[in-house]
Amino acid sequence: MGAIDAVSMEARQALLEVMMVVAWADREIAPEERQAGQAAAMALGLVLPGEKDVAASTEPVRDLDALDFSRLTPRDRELVYVCAEWMAFADSLRKEEESALLGRLRAKLGVGPEQAEALHASAAVLHERHTVEGGSVWRAFDRLVVEAARMLAKRG
Repeated sequence: MGAIDAVSMEARQALLEVMMVVAWADREIAPEERQAGQAAAMALGLVLPGEKDVAASTEPVRDLDALDFSRLTPRDRELVYVCAEWMAFADSLRKEEESALLGRLRAKLGVGPEQAEALHASAAVLHERHTVEGGSVWRAFDRLVVEAARMLAKRG
């Protein structure tokens, strides 16, 4: 859990909000996307009561344009992006709306095209590993954050 503990509370909130924006990109949320959001909320310590719980919401969450990333570090921005990519794989269907949203997110976060490709590949590998190995979505999200933190630390 140390990798998650090293993520600022501001970055955690941005990460969860972005994941849910990606989950709702096609204006519906698959059970796998809801589970991934709830697992992320729990792992990040962001389980909120009732209607404030964005992972449990039955209504689309805020638009990407409403989110402010100006106070996130470059490392946190990349972590947000890789988690968004992972969420796009949650239901094993990469929809056009998700791809378009991820392109806008990449630009808004200032993640370069080459880095975005590397983060996409990491998210794909981790999703595939989870699919093959099975296990809990919570564990898969925890592994995503740990491996992404390692990868970003090596680069930084």
